[in-house]
Amino acid sequence: NNNNNNNNNNNSCMAEGFPSQADLMQHMHDQLMELREANMRLSRDMEVVRTQLLSFEKREAVERAAIVKRLDVVQRVVEKGDVGVMSDKEDEGIALATGGVMTGAIARAASVFCEGPLMEAVQEARIFQDSKTFVDSPMKDDPEVILKAFSQLRPEEVKDATALRKFVGRWFGQPGEDYEQWEIPDLKLQPPNLMRIRNPEMREWALAINKVWPTLGIKHKPQVKDFQQRHSSMACSNGMIVPGGRFREMYYWDTYWVVRGLLVCDMIDSARGIVEDLANMVMEFGFIPNGGRIYYLDRSQPPMLTAMVQEIYKTTCDKQWLAKMLPSLEREYSFWMNSQGGRLVEMPRLGGCRERQYLNIYRSVRETPRPESYVEDVETAKEAQGLGRAPMDVYRALASGAESGWDFTTRWLEDGTGRVEQGTANLATIDTCHVIPVDLNSILYHMEKTLAFFHSELNAENLVAFNKYETASQQRALTMHSWLWVGTSYRDYRLDVGTHSAIEALSDYAVPLWAGLKGPGGFNPEILINSLKRSGLLALCGATTTAVDSGGRTQWDAPNAWPPLNLMLVEGLDRIPGTEALGDCLCETWLRNNFITWQRTGFMHEKYDSFEPGRFGAGGEYEPQVGFGWSNGTALALLVRETRVKTEESVPWGDVQVMQTPARIGNLPRPASRGLMIRSPSNSQLKQQQMQQQVSPTWIAA
Repeated sequence: NNNNNNNNNNNSCMAEGFPSQADLMQHMHDQLMELREANMRLSRDMEVVRTQLLSFEKREAVERAAIVKRLDVVQRVVEKGDVGVMSDKEDEGIALATGGVMTGAIARAASVFCEGPLMEAVQEARIFQDSKTFVDSPMKDDPEVILKAFSQLRPEEVKDATALRKFVGRWFGQPGEDYEQWEIPDLKLQPPNLMRIRNPEMREWALAINKVWPTLGIKHKPQVKDFQQRHSSMACSNGMIVPGGRFREMYYWDTYWVVRGLLVCDMIDSARGIVEDLANMVMEFGFIPNGGRIYYLDRSQPPMLTAMVQEIYKTTCDKQWLAKMLPSLEREYSFWMNSQGGRLVEMPRLGGCRERQYLNIYRSVRETPRPESYVEDVETAKEAQGLGRAPMDVYRALASGAESGWDFTTRWLEDGTGRVEQGTANLATIDTCHVIPVDLNSILYHMEKTLAFFHSELNAENLVAFNKYETASQQRALTMHSWLWVGTSYRDYRLDVGTHSAIEALSDYAVPLWAGLKGPGGFNPEILINSLKRSGLLALCGATTTAVDSGGRTQWDAPNAWPPLNLMLVEGLDRIPGTEALGDCLCETWLRNNFITWQRTGFMHEKYDSFEPGRFGAGGEYEPQVGFGWSNGTALALLVRETRVKTEESVPWGDVQVMQTPARIGNLPRPASRGLMIRSPSNSQLKQQQMQQQVSPTWIAA
């Protein structure tokens, strides 16, 4: 009996100390499922790598052919033995964003402003505080004459800042001499839309902003067209609105918000003329450059031309003008979708999809320092060499970052994935071409939907073109939800490491919502809105750019808040039922901060501090600028926006985590932890009260 009891006790101990057979089987099954999932992830990552390798091989072949062509040109010039005089056809070789090369008068000007010993000597001598100054200075004679004179300088003079300053003074004019003030023909001092603003203080402010347009309006002098070889400015037929400050030329994506402001002020003809000049650039170059200078021809910017045409068409309903614009819009779309251009990435097919899946990236053709930021780029490349990077790769990444419009942001830095040791991240780690951006693909989705709409407007019976773009938009949305969706929001995808970015950005929300993307089919958009509320991006004085404070090293990060994104966010929320109070609050918050800053400084600013009322933004490669084109357009569009909440209902701030002290680069935020970005309700309410004491509370427009 004692033995039996002992055996029973042993069996009981075994039962208590070891899992049952069923538990073991379940554990083995779970392990097997985990291994299968790991194998699927590995296969997916390998497919990503394989696809990228094929894509890179194609691009390398195209680039190699372009280099060979340039070498042939150089060889022909050397054989002639005269580098002082070149015909238009011989002066080829400087690459365009399309993969082609500059020709004619623009190529001649580029021999001074885009590359070569003169530009390098002047920039390296740092005779100007801003690298942009020299390349914006018009030549007093043809480039061949100036290059010949430069070649006659003694070697010690080429290295001497005083001698170079004297040389530049002899052969170059001052920036801005190539344009004159534009007398805007349809400028109205009291536009009807502004006169309907109910609040007197806000109405006076809006009218004051309207008076800023003439100070930003320029028109090229005739000599820019007649002697294009002497100017870095590219001649335009019509007047233009420039951002302001050091930006003495029209910039591509800025112009969308400028057009919005002009339309609010009933300046339709001016808006049309500006957009037509951009369309002409598409037909001349095959794309729209970053800005109106020849040194911007290596890259474009976010493709907003179709959206500009849409805004004008909504105002005028002019189908004849729309038909005139359509070929340029379709040609620009082809530029972005060209498989040989380097901006189109084929993604592995997921979920049994039979169709090829494509997404877009930013990718400049430049492999040398940007002329307008020459000194800064050389310094960044030197630092990158210490990290084992080739200067050519860094220069391309910097130019590609400029193509994004976000120059620069932690979104493009390698440490955005956690690959670089925390606290050591800097611009030298930039890797723009390996990031699939949410905002670019959202804008292209909007472009495809809009092109489909335009074709239905112009020829409802012809479904071929409509179906082409409608199908493209549906396919892009499907691919975005396969690769850029993280369950509750969109997020950039890193091709270099095969995972989503660790950087949470306002572009994850504002641009998709503006474009009409609200998550996968059947998804409740309320979850996306709740994710926005918890993101920490909604700050006291406006929606901040990312959840990372880079300490001023990158201007497209916290604490800076940018006008374009804030307008896109408000208008994106306006498309979602149930977001009325939040949208109104963000609109009022942005306008209030702009107005306080206007009162304190007398200017509209390029960017604003999202944490401190009345303070403009800072950081980046240049001093903060005033003017300011897209800030004016954004403010005017929001001032005439009709509020959605018709009562005194307030936003449920208890659901919103307001950013106060964002994570800094040395402590990058993890997606699962947002504690560093929460402002206590009492502190937030106190600051809101302080702001309300400075400005009258009624912001409602008609």
